[in-house]
Amino acid sequence: MAELAKLGHIAFETPDLEESLWFFRDLMGMKVVERDDDTAYLCALRDYEHHTMSLTEGERGAIDHVGLRAADPESVEEYAEILEEKGYDVWWTEDGHEAGIGDSIMFETEADHRFEIYYEMEKPDIDGKQRSNIPMRRYSPEFANRVYPQRIDHAHVQDDTPEATSELFEEEFGMGLNEVFKSADGTIWGWWHATTPLPHDLAVHRLEEGEETEFHHIAYHLDHLQDLWDAADILAENNVEIDGGPGKHAITNANYLYVKDPASGIRLELFAGPGYLNFEPDWETVVWQENIGSEDDHQWFGTQYSLEGVPYTDR
Repeated sequence: MAELAKLGHIAFETPDLEESLWFFRDLMGMKVVERDDDTAYLCALRDYEHHTMSLTEGERGAIDHVGLRAADPESVEEYAEILEEKGYDVWWTEDGHEAGIGDSIMFETEADHRFEIYYEMEKPDIDGKQRSNIPMRRYSPEFANRVYPQRIDHAHVQDDTPEATSELFEEEFGMGLNEVFKSADGTIWGWWHATTPLPHDLAVHRLEEGEETEFHHIAYHLDHLQDLWDAADILAENNVEIDGGPGKHAITNANYLYVKDPASGIRLELFAGPGYLNFEPDWETVVWQENIGSEDDHQWFGTQYSLEGVPYTDR
């Protein structure tokens, strides 16, 4: 049976790679694992895969695809068959098409979200000085900055047919539905899905009918609430405007800070928590509505982030 292991990586484009690296690497503490011509591959301090983000020089800030790691090699082939039977246009990419990744499949949804499913992935090649002496860690804390991002946490997309996207996550990807948010009229506005015990690995929220599909944010996990305040301090020192927070979500119950890369507009969430971990086989989806306000303000405290996202790459 085809099964996903986790969210793996997200591939972005930026109009100014050097400025984006200044933001993600120098300010936010990501590590550059490899640089290949006009693409840089990054990971957080305790990511186990070769990279969890790639940045490629392009004409504008945009997203190319979301990468999902399968639980085993057989699942990649099974997903290819399942998705083709469902009518998706599925194509294979060969080992080496993207640094660190083996053979994979790619497909696009009707809402223009592009996903990659793969299993083979190299581990980060970490310089000996930077590598931690503690085996389950990757980078030593000595080579971290004050933000200290630990690992990729989740991604959030948005489109005008979110029911279909949520159905893909639940029925084809086998993800649980941990939480939903209902608008005042009873229409579901947001869905929070997970294939791991995290509050969510992928989420989707509703755009107005006819609005262009967008990518909302990529999130990295921080261990401590103080890390959010340190990040806010670093951003203020460098005149980078915060998009939302620091605050605390009602949905997912985690602490947050949102900020956009000034070069690309890619939104980064720093997610301090974990909020909660769900190990329950009979979890009942949590439904939020009037108890936490509206679509534009559903936090326990803190300012709401902008709902503006980044587009998909031209294809």
